[in-house]
Amino acid sequence: MDTTASKDLLGQVVKALTHVPENFNVLPKIKRMLLDRRTQVFEKGGPFDWAYGEALAFGSLLLEGIPVRLSGQDSRRGTFSQRHSVLYDAKTSERYFPLLNLSPTQARFCVYNSLLSEAAVLGFDYGYALDFQRCFASGRRSSAIS
Repeated sequence: MDTTASKDLLGQVVKALTHVPENFNVLPKIKRMLLDRRTQVFEKGGPFDWAYGEALAFGSLLLEGIPVRLSGQDSRRGTFSQRHSVLYDAKTSERYFPLLNLSPTQARFCVYNSLLSEAAVLGFDYGYALDFQRCFASGRRSSAIS
């Protein structure tokens, strides 16, 4: 199976990862250290850190129609603030999910923060897995996030 992604496809992911809606107030530190830096790294051709590589991989899967779902303690932010799969408006606390804004036809992206309990996560994910096939089979591929 070919797992490569074209530079154009990755460019589409980078554009979504590094842009926010107009009037969305990103913290200056996040803009500088995450959004601007990611643009520069892509333009230079690397080096890509682990979290950036993860985001590019997730984005390429989503654009290819493959759903991505994460759950666990601090999954949205990432354990050491590396992931930033959710950005927060500094003035309104509104959430923005860059990986939900790749394309109108992209696959479903879900990221959930859950309790730090293996049993709780196992139950949560097991229940989701049972229902997911039914949801996917019925054509519900919306990008619902709770």
